[in-house]
Amino acid sequence: MSLSGYSILHWGSHPDQDNDDCYTGSDFATKEEALLDFAVNAGCEIEYIEIDGPDIHEIRKNPNYSKREVRLDDPTWRNERAMQAGMAGGCEAYNEEMGYD
Repeated sequence: MSLSGYSILHWGSHPDQDNDDCYTGSDFATKEEALLDFAVNAGCEIEYIEIDGPDIHEIRKNPNYSKREVRLDDPTWRNERAMQAGMAGGCEAYNEEMGYD
């Protein structure tokens, strides 16, 4: 829960799955503002939307969600994997993921 009262969180999977894929979040001072934001559909990459506050906690599936298959040869996904590898294992890991031998 946010310090200001209410939070809206956008997830790539159900929050109870502990996948650490909360993409974005917004804090609101009032319940009314948070409920209005919660009612608005998110983009197609957001699978679940969560509202959390002192007197409310709900999770709903986004009707606009469109699960697309991620191809391992997708250049955007390859770059993301390389960045993650580089952060975890340094330049060698980055270069290995990118195929630079």
